[in-house]
Amino acid sequence: MAAPPAIRLDVRLVARSAGRLLLTREPEQAWHALPGGPVDPAHGVQRSLADHLGDLAGPLSPPRPPFAGGAPSPADMGRASAPGWRFAGAVEHTGDAGDAGDADPASESWTRGTPGTDHVLTLLFAADWPADIPTPTSWQDREVVAVRLDDLVVTRLAPQPVAWAARRWLADGQPVWRPLAPGAARAAWYGARPPVATLRGQLAARRDQLRGRRFRDAAVAMCALVAAADGRIDPAERDGLRAFLATDPVMTNFPADELERAFDAHLDALTADPEGGKHAILADIGRVRGRPAEATAVLRLGEVIGRIDGAFPPVEQDVLAEAAHTLGLDPPPAD
Repeated sequence: MAAPPAIRLDVRLVARSAGRLLLTREPEQAWHALPGGPVDPAHGVQRSLADHLGDLAGPLSPPRPPFAGGAPSPADMGRASAPGWRFAGAVEHTGDAGDAGDADPASESWTRGTPGTDHVLTLLFAADWPADIPTPTSWQDREVVAVRLDDLVVTRLAPQPVAWAARRWLADGQPVWRPLAPGAARAAWYGARPPVATLRGQLAARRDQLRGRRFRDAAVAMCALVAAADGRIDPAERDGLRAFLATDPVMTNFPADELERAFDAHLDALTADPEGGKHAILADIGRVRGRPAEATAVLRLGEVIGRIDGAFPPVEQDVLAEAAHTLGLDPPPAD
């Protein structure tokens, strides 16, 4: 058995600017990240963040009051050296497959947003960009993009657990803690990488075959089934799945407003009548039974959704097994 790896400490900044969030991305790439990077043990968390931010750090730190008497006391020096960032949360996750040393740049759209095999603790801090200072257009070798807060649910932001925590803090203003899910913990500690990138690649290869209304209805129903697998519908998860439907290369075969209406209708039905709503969902999934390519794609789509945050909880495995039975297929292997 492999020795458990050390936890890698990472720090990122949630920087708001006039109703927008400052994100970074590599040129001509679709996936974004929060500015920041690994913590240097010799410098500590906040100084490491300031070092990563470089020129961005100045405008994001509030002005300090003048020192009494013109000379700083030891207490003044301590306050002056601490950036005025608010703690926004902590996220334990497995990194992002797109950051791996062996990641294929040609497959960036598939590896990004897929759980990696590391064990990472990301600390989040928050700050506001001054209204009187123009936002930058570049940071290090990356572009800086100011994304409207309303558009975050359809913005590709990795790693996805960190994206979830950032959206939650922006919505609630309260520090967030997201632990590593059990399935993701096993993957991080013992190296059993969930094959999300492979599944997404297989789906993408069949994109042109997955344009029918039956597939659309079954795929949306599968999204709703996984979203409500634990018996509750979390608003952040609901928004995340709306974003998935709006940006996934296969699901973009269909108008986003149609997908969102159907998805919300399923979730509303589940809320009003859990048993009746689930029966209707399985009926829509069953519409592609006997159509092997579409049925397999719907089941794989459900597994992608179940594993995309680095875990595959038993409740999600159970509903996928029900869907597989409805489709006449074998269920996905459990973690």
